[in-house]
Amino acid sequence: MRNTLFIFLLISLNVNSQIEQIYCSEINDQLKSKGVFPFGVASGDPTEHGVVLWTALNPLKLQSFRLVRCQVSEQANFKEIARTYQYEVEISRGLSVKMNASNLSQDKQYFYRFIYGEDTSNVGKTKTIGTNPDHLKFAVVSCSNYEWGYFNAYESIANIPDLDFVVHLGDYIYEYGPGVYGDKSLNRVHLPAKELVTIQDYRSRYAQYRLDEQLQKVHQNTAFISVWDDHEIANDTYTEGAQNHQEEEGDWNERKLAAQQAYFEWLPITDNTKYEIQRAFTFGSLANLYMLDERLKGRTKQPTQEGETTEGSSMLGDNQFNWLVNSMNQSETAWNILGNQVLFSSITIPPDVAGIKKSMDTWQGYLKERNQLFDEFYKTSNTKKQANNLIVLTGDIHSSLALKLEHKNKPLGVEWVAPSVTSANYNERYSSCKTKSVERKLRNKTLNPALDFVNLRHHGYVLIELNTSHAKSTWFKVKVTKPGKTKSKKIHTESIQKTIILNG
Repeated sequence: MRNTLFIFLLISLNVNSQIEQIYCSEINDQLKSKGVFPFGVASGDPTEHGVVLWTALNPLKLQSFRLVRCQVSEQANFKEIARTYQYEVEISRGLSVKMNASNLSQDKQYFYRFIYGEDTSNVGKTKTIGTNPDHLKFAVVSCSNYEWGYFNAYESIANIPDLDFVVHLGDYIYEYGPGVYGDKSLNRVHLPAKELVTIQDYRSRYAQYRLDEQLQKVHQNTAFISVWDDHEIANDTYTEGAQNHQEEEGDWNERKLAAQQAYFEWLPITDNTKYEIQRAFTFGSLANLYMLDERLKGRTKQPTQEGETTEGSSMLGDNQFNWLVNSMNQSETAWNILGNQVLFSSITIPPDVAGIKKSMDTWQGYLKERNQLFDEFYKTSNTKKQANNLIVLTGDIHSSLALKLEHKNKPLGVEWVAPSVTSANYNERYSSCKTKSVERKLRNKTLNPALDFVNLRHHGYVLIELNTSHAKSTWFKVKVTKPGKTKSKKIHTESIQKTIILNG
């Protein structure tokens, strides 16, 4: 009897120790005053008949049982329950809860909530995809650094009516330690107080971000379709390393795996055993959306300077490149959309512009492969007898841009670049420079004939609306202030019309 009791106590102590180690001590201190569901709820990767539903439990409120239920209803009051799902949480997954809600009706708004014992989460709202929609309306965001300010852009998006989903193009979190890349005066200091390396580090940083009420609000109201960029792992990540990974920080592969695991724990993204984010979404005959992995799937090390080339260098890797090309060749949709992390187009920068230089971390460092893609897009355009139907969505560079994409004097489509949610704009990084003057210089048609719009000053998001023949992009600036005081303003609109090729 004594031995049995001793073993039980040892097991209990071990479990409690594992729970305490999920997050850093600073996060645990914040969770003491929180309820069972402190991180809110989220949904993502919608399909015609399903969606991923997410939450995470407070480890300090964990009871002896591990079963979590999720109710889905067409009514906000849950008068009738359409589906009930259940999930057994695991300490090895950081107590995250992720359910694949299936057998739902297409093109339908649903409400959902999680139940653990006597506790119930906030109610989330999500939507399935229509079998053959005639229009889509979605927001595009990137680069949300907690230390650079409040997430007002998220709050603004949460209030958009009739939104189908949000596309997040990466840099959902930042891996830096406190004050390395941020504004200390705001008192939004990164936790843990170190650069992220271990699974506990990454989990703690996601937990800090997901305790933010503005971020919770957008997830609660709208489904996400997400990919990572580099800061979910380390600055300027490539497959075998990163600019911001040093030998003394341990094994790169262990750090990469920890970052990938944490991302899949915290984002409402469909699970897979290889942590792959390359995937496609089909919206009937209207559009295909291809979400790309331009960091860990096949990217080789970035060139160090302009003009440097490395034999066999690649952004996508052979498998992903072929997947994208073959998928677009088989596509019969009106629009093909790329969820692309880094700048696709080339921009000429005047020599008298301070601070801006061509980044080899963008497609500028992988021009051979970029040009191969242009050739393939051109061939596909001829084969399908339609042009100007490619939309490249880009984040990463903390700027708003609209560029025309052409190849061999034929219009292929556009690249629309979303501004940052908070991460430093040009005027915040180079306060001594006259940003509007820089914008005018970049818009010089002799230098950059494809550049139609540039804004280096404002945070915000892009709203995309498209039907079978037209696509429209509207940029909104959002003042970074405190929650509940969000104000957004339209600053620019671009539109394109798909064209039919009469003569190939």
